[in-house]
Amino acid sequence: MTLSVVTVADSISKLSVSGVTIKDINEIPDSVNNGDCPMVIPKPDGFVSDFELERMAMSSGAANVWNVEYILTYRFLHSEIGLGLGILDAYPGMVDKVCDFVDKMLTSDTITGAVDLTVEDISAFGPVSDPSGKMFHGCDIAFRILEFEV
Repeated sequence: MTLSVVTVADSISKLSVSGVTIKDINEIPDSVNNGDCPMVIPKPDGFVSDFELERMAMSSGAANVWNVEYILTYRFLHSEIGLGLGILDAYPGMVDKVCDFVDKMLTSDTITGAVDLTVEDISAFGPVSDPSGKMFHGCDIAFRILEFEV
């Protein structure tokens, strides 16, 4: 059994969404500059969660067949708070770019390693922090990933 979390994350980072930078798990910045936004990063505290295994065929050892599901949570950073763009000013552009990213995720045929991908949740829509604690207008977007292992 070979899990593909790293492959899935790499495929997601290679998606093209106009005006949005998407980072891979090895590209999470220590601190984000407002000029680099909007940016999507793997959420440093809780990127992989809700891991579930379901045996699909009974066999022994490596011949077992599994469905593997987990959630990958990404943090969307639209614009830094306190640089003149209030939440009411940032909101329309933020909603638009979040929808562009989610749409690309749901319609992409290039996410290697995943058999299925669905939106699990969009939460914390408002103030969120980058890895250094700097506050941004943004949200967390959780995707449920299904891998079928043979």
